[in-house]
Amino acid sequence: MNPVSSSDLQPFVQGALLPGECFWRDHYHYLQKHGYTLRKRYHPEWKPSWLTSDSTKSYHECEDFCTLGLYACMLDASRSDGSLVALKRLKFPVGLGEMTIGTRFSSSSLFADPRNHCIPILDIILPMPGSDVAFIVMPLLRQTRIAPFETVGEAVEYFRQIFEGLQFMHENNTIHGDCKHNNIMEDGLSLYTTPPHPFKHEMRRDFIDRTPKPVSRTIRPTKYYLIDFGLSYDFTGEDGPHLLQGPWGGYKNVPEHQGSEPPPCDPFPVDVYCIGNLINQHFLDVCLLFPLFTVVVSLITSSTCLQGVPNPVVPFVGFEFMRELVSDMMNKDPKKRPTMDEVVFRFDLIVKGLSWYKLRSPVIRADELR
Repeated sequence: MNPVSSSDLQPFVQGALLPGECFWRDHYHYLQKHGYTLRKRYHPEWKPSWLTSDSTKSYHECEDFCTLGLYACMLDASRSDGSLVALKRLKFPVGLGEMTIGTRFSSSSLFADPRNHCIPILDIILPMPGSDVAFIVMPLLRQTRIAPFETVGEAVEYFRQIFEGLQFMHENNTIHGDCKHNNIMEDGLSLYTTPPHPFKHEMRRDFIDRTPKPVSRTIRPTKYYLIDFGLSYDFTGEDGPHLLQGPWGGYKNVPEHQGSEPPPCDPFPVDVYCIGNLINQHFLDVCLLFPLFTVVVSLITSSTCLQGVPNPVVPFVGFEFMRELVSDMMNKDPKKRPTMDEVVFRFDLIVKGLSWYKLRSPVIRADELR
């Protein structure tokens, strides 16, 4: 992998936007008219702060140098009341399914249920004239790995909530379709006295100083959310068997999806497999499915922009009490996997057997034992 050279950075140092950022610049005033203000980098008349005559800072010290990176489909924004939200662009008609399912689980009848862990849709902004891109407005969440789990009990609560959330979706005849680690986020802003920057996590949002150390989740519990319903499907009103043509989703090791022409399969056991796979890869076994991807992620997370953020490839230790359940969830035969109702029931029994000492014991990463 070739390092980024100074010549590669030069256009951005001079104030160029990435291709995906130009979309947001072009929609700045439209979104502002609907009550959502983007960061100053995306104002059509933006001038890089590090190029002003009175600036004493280098570009990498300035907030408005922070780019969108890989996630050009989403951007943070602030409301008129100062609250922070996330905007996601959805192209019609492809994004209509995601919008419909998200809206359904945000309805008053389902949103009030504490088992509902689907990210709520706070608002919908219809396309501007001549465009086919709409926006959904959601709470501004954070990846769970940004603030590491400190105790086994904190991770157990994470398991409980994601099991409960997927069970709730299945109970309402809906599959998630892509239960991977980065599609589970948390309302982690409550862990900080000052909001961290959404794209440069080690800095405060205002860039005045570094982000303070987060408060322990044991002291201030957070809620975890299932996000991204782009591959979700609502079977309400449809007679079984419920079958979809694979493959789909981010995990490529789903048994039903193997082969050049896999037959249609029941997507509910696939969800069960994927959520078990998530725990297996991050809490039980090292992910060896994609060695090149593992190397790339290791390099990315060791860069200065993510300094202090744990490498997501390295699993934790001390979670062997989850192995039997996870193994059953990942059974190659989908008919032998437990349903999410059975997963939740068995998980509750497991947790009841854990001692207070075990729940309060620190979380240790596998590479810390070497």
